[in-house]
Amino acid sequence: MRFQREMQRFMTLFPIAAILLLACAKTDPVADNAVAPSDDLLGDASAGGLAAPANAAAAETAQQAALPPASGGLAWSIEEANRMALFGPAGTPAFSIQCQKQREGPSQLIFIRYLTPTANSGSTLSFTGNGQAASVPVAAVRNPNGIGGQWRAVVDAGDTARDVAETFAGPGTVDVSISGIPSLVVPASGEPRRVLSECLAGS
Repeated sequence: MRFQREMQRFMTLFPIAAILLLACAKTDPVADNAVAPSDDLLGDASAGGLAAPANAAAAETAQQAALPPASGGLAWSIEEANRMALFGPAGTPAFSIQCQKQREGPSQLIFIRYLTPTANSGSTLSFTGNGQAASVPVAAVRNPNGIGGQWRAVVDAGDTARDVAETFAGPGTVDVSISGIPSLVVPASGEPRRVLSECLAGS
């Protein structure tokens, strides 16, 4: 009761101040189930206060940072005369893609994984990258002296070759694997794209 009397007295003596005090104390209602936006959102979904293009660029940067790096920091090189892209140290590549013209029929793509086969039977050479996947049969090829060898796949420049080319069509890396052996992660750079596109175009 005393508090109410003091409040009435205050409002009588200072009516304007009382009105301002009540206005400042007013707050908007908040729904019981309201939650703060997550800090983990990327892309335009969390663009509040940030221009959408800038936000999309930040999302793309984060996505690229999550991609696996190329194996051993190695890079591609190209042999113009042989129409071949090679990945690995000069003279000792780990993987290659070659376009070979035929006298008759379509050109062929030759994929070689320079690793001694662990079995004499065939296997599957798989490509996974940039949201795409493709696979081709691969054969174990032993050297004539029986020491060492390689895995070799030959594909006509058709639909299967286009599927492989699509795995190299983005900015990310491509996982090249054969069942039972460690995979190789290669960058989808201009050298393999050039060999693939020229072979598919028939040039």
